[in-house]
Amino acid sequence: MKKLLNNVFFSQSPGARLLLLAYVLGFPLAKAGLLTHAFNLYDWLGLAPVLVWQGQVWRVASYAFLAGGWVDWVVSSFWLVTLISVLGRNWTSRGIWGYSLLGVVAGALPVILLRPGWEIYIAGNAGMIFALLAAWDWFYCRERLILLGIGEISVRQAAILIAIINSIILFFCNGWFLMLAMWCGGVAGWLWLTVRAKLFMGKTARQIRSERVARLEL
Repeated sequence: MKKLLNNVFFSQSPGARLLLLAYVLGFPLAKAGLLTHAFNLYDWLGLAPVLVWQGQVWRVASYAFLAGGWVDWVVSSFWLVTLISVLGRNWTSRGIWGYSLLGVVAGALPVILLRPGWEIYIAGNAGMIFALLAAWDWFYCRERLILLGIGEISVRQAAILIAIINSIILFFCNGWFLMLAMWCGGVAGWLWLTVRAKLFMGKTARQIRSERVARLEL
């Protein structure tokens, strides 16, 4: 257990650890506030397009640190911990936060722009999860892993499978519009990684993956 905790949490950068804690603790804190009637984090942090247009712009990011329910919190926490434990070493603290928030904001924009009159509060980090799945595929698509009940598959196949499962959950719990909106988080992440590689590093994704594999072999 100690070794697992060290690999998943303590080996990460301070920014990655803070990102994990912000989400994992956010929902229980929100539920505690509701049960005690002391405060309502959803009123303060949930994504409400009509309030964003009134100037409460922090909501385009803060909604991702609350969950829609216990099932959403458990599933999202599992995938967030899993993906951060792998990807946290690819970025600095500022980098992991910047990339994760890119996915969050990209997921919020379609809701804000296409449903500006919505007064409902939206919560969940699906946009972030889709962005991290895109990064996982981008950096590690050639590697293989073993999934219980499935067997050996590539990282790309695993990322697609997880994205499909999350999409099904989003569709049945929140409808097709929010599902498509959260997909924008993954699209934005993939585009950012591709543009960054070409503009700032002068390399394609395949070249970067090949160099990474070479370093591992050495």
